[in-house]
Amino acid sequence: MKLTRSHWCPRSLHEGGLSDRRNLIGPVCSVYSDVVYHTELTSLFYTIVSGSLYLQRETQEDKLKREASAGELELKMEKELKEKLRQDMMKQLEEKDTQLDDMTQEVREKDTQLDDMTQEVREKERLLEEKNQIMEQREKLLEEKENQLEEKDKQLKDRDIQLEALRKNLQDKNSHVENFRVLLQDKDLQLEDRNHRLGEKDRQLEERDRLLEESDKLLEERDRLLEERDRRLEESDKLLEERDRLLEEKENELKERRQEVEERRQEVEEKDNLLEEREKQLKERDKQVEDVNNENAELAQQICDVKTEVERLRREISAQMTEHGEMSDTGSILPVRRRNSKDLPPYMGGETSDTDPTLPLKRRNSMELLPPDMGGESSSPDSPVSPSVSELRLVLLGRTGAGRSAAGNTILGREEFGAQASPSAVTQRSKRREGDVCGRRLVLVDTPDWFCPGLSLEEMRQDVGLCVRLSAPGPHAFLLVIPVEPSKGEERGVLERIEEMFGEGCWGHIVILFTHDDGLKEQSIEEFLQAGSQDLQQLVEKSGSRYHVLNIKDRAHGTQVSELLDQVEEMVAGNRERFYSSQTYQEAEDQVREMEGNIQRERGERKQREERDLRERLQKELQDSLIKIEGVIQEHEGDIRTLSERTSELERQVKEERDEEKKRELERELKRESDRREEMERKLERFRENERREMEERHRQEMENYEGEARVKVERNLMKIVLPELQRNIMISQTKMQREFSRQMEERDRQMKEKDRQMKEKDREMEEKDRVIVERDGEIEGLIERLWEMCK
Repeated sequence: MKLTRSHWCPRSLHEGGLSDRRNLIGPVCSVYSDVVYHTELTSLFYTIVSGSLYLQRETQEDKLKREASAGELELKMEKELKEKLRQDMMKQLEEKDTQLDDMTQEVREKDTQLDDMTQEVREKERLLEEKNQIMEQREKLLEEKENQLEEKDKQLKDRDIQLEALRKNLQDKNSHVENFRVLLQDKDLQLEDRNHRLGEKDRQLEERDRLLEESDKLLEERDRLLEERDRRLEESDKLLEERDRLLEEKENELKERRQEVEERRQEVEEKDNLLEEREKQLKERDKQVEDVNNENAELAQQICDVKTEVERLRREISAQMTEHGEMSDTGSILPVRRRNSKDLPPYMGGETSDTDPTLPLKRRNSMELLPPDMGGESSSPDSPVSPSVSELRLVLLGRTGAGRSAAGNTILGREEFGAQASPSAVTQRSKRREGDVCGRRLVLVDTPDWFCPGLSLEEMRQDVGLCVRLSAPGPHAFLLVIPVEPSKGEERGVLERIEEMFGEGCWGHIVILFTHDDGLKEQSIEEFLQAGSQDLQQLVEKSGSRYHVLNIKDRAHGTQVSELLDQVEEMVAGNRERFYSSQTYQEAEDQVREMEGNIQRERGERKQREERDLRERLQKELQDSLIKIEGVIQEHEGDIRTLSERTSELERQVKEERDEEKKRELERELKRESDRREEMERKLERFRENERREMEERHRQEMENYEGEARVKVERNLMKIVLPELQRNIMISQTKMQREFSRQMEERDRQMKEKDRQMKEKDREMEEKDRVIVERDGEIEGLIERLWEMCK
């Protein structure tokens, strides 16, 4: 607090006549910058008073007055000291206010950080405004601390409520942001649509500009023509005569065009006749195919009749042998019957016209020439003959490269089937080989790859029929050869194709033969099956878990072949039918033939429908074109006649008109009419040429479409053949896609979990900041309370 002269010189001293003293003290106060503490002023005052000559001459009364003035001065100085202390306290309060402002600034910075955090959820602007309002309220509260200290608790509670409201607003804003994002996506789609429309408008404007440019060029050309008209008027008479001659030629040309149209119509009729002849040829070919199928059916019926007769003879012989007690000599009598079987009909043997001509002569004269049931085998379950004392007929099935031929060579113990080391050595047709193995008469039939997608139905039907004849009266077992190697997913196609060819009943006669070349040293066959695909396991389950492992490189290991034959005999003894009968074979062949007949029938019907539709469409288009051409020709002929009449009228007016100006005007009008007629004739010529080209182009396109549709039909038929393979590939692709989709979904779930974890961490950080703010608020409240107590 500043001390002025009024503080140093009270009113009493002025009235007491101490003017000199006042004059002395005033300058001293001014020397010390008008601000002096109480102790310094007191000592200075008494020093000056003691040194004053005036005080040395003062009286007792003056002394008493001086002492009273001094007492009053001391009281005054004490009051001033209290005032100074109060001022110091106020300074401290101002410093506390400054500290409070600093802390408020820190709180504001923390709130700014909080706003930065909320900026990630796109709520920066509103939260900043709310925080600024809160900070302004707090500044007002600090400025009005005397009125707000009493309501501090209530304000803190209100602030907690506001923070909770802020959290709720934050959640609401999250939903609003998501809705806004969806709206933005819709707006983007609308913007893309609008841009597309603008692009269309731009293209239309460009087209319009181009048309305008062309019109400008036409106008320029017309101007140029107008400039040349004066020069051409001199030759108008000659041109008119020439035009008449050209008009006659055009009329002649028009007649020729009509003749050409008529010739075109005749050509179309001839093509229709050719199509009808082609249809007749196709019908005749289908009839020939049906005749061949009927002949095959009759031949099959004859074979069945012969088999029935042979069965009857066999039963009679068995009955005679039973009556004479000669059952023990059956084995010696039957071979004699085989040796004398050359007198039987030729179709009772195993050879037909479809048999492989490359088979050796020895096989042609072997047991396949005998009747099917003369080999001591019967399909009856009551037959007393055991397969172990007669022949075993085995059919090798499998994919290319599975080792069928090598397995057959290993079973026979010699090289009978070509090794598949090269593509040329792959089995192309079914082959039959015989031999004595382990005391048994063994017949092996090696088949081609019936599971190949590229094999046509006709080839498969022919080869199945050949296999039927080579293994007549039926095989005891089908050996399905599968290599011991990582699965390629081909088992599903094999399973489906076997059921399509032989039906469900063939699984009781199938033994799976796993081939390897020392590939099972590191694992057993059980481990291989467990590690194999589900289709392979299903294939083993379908065959009744009958499988055998064969080492195709180790032929010295004799037990593996005998064990295989023992397993086959055990399977045959357990089946109701000792072998897979020819009747089932015939049913399988009939199924293949029926499939082929259905396909051919559908193909023929579809072809007839398409040809009929094509013929009708061509006829309709031709009629429409002719009608259109006739209409255009008539229209142009009317325009030409009108122009000719107009030209004649103008020529007559030119001849009659005497005035040169009018004559020139009429000549120009005549020129314009002539040009219009020429333009009309040119348009007619261009129209005829365009129509001719369009007809040729349409005819060419129709033929190309027809050829393309024919190719598509052929490809579709091929697709029907390779459909099982395609289905397998589709299933593999679907499995891969499902796995990839599952992997992507798992990755997406991991990302969502990571985002949830980050959001939880942010929530924890927000809670921590709220806790820090609450602590700071508590500290500010305590500081304000202490300041309030100090002020009190």
